[in-house]
Amino acid sequence: MERIVLEVDDQTAKAWRNTSAKLREQIGKNLELVLNDSLSKTKEANFELLLQEARAEAAKNGLTEEILEKLLNEED
Repeated sequence: MERIVLEVDDQTAKAWRNTSAKLREQIGKNLELVLNDSLSKTKEANFELLLQEARAEAAKNGLTEEILEKLLNEED
């Protein structure tokens, strides 16, 4: 397990310090799930953006789906 640091407002920090260890552990687990989900969605969105850019660049350079299919089916 690795530790990370998050910046929060003063009120949240105070509430955190005044919360039981058991509740902090539960909140930490829930926060980990939310972070993992958000980061995964961000990775997927970034990958989709990269694909869109690659498609646009290929189209700009005249590489159509038909030409790509022909290239892929050519024998060496």
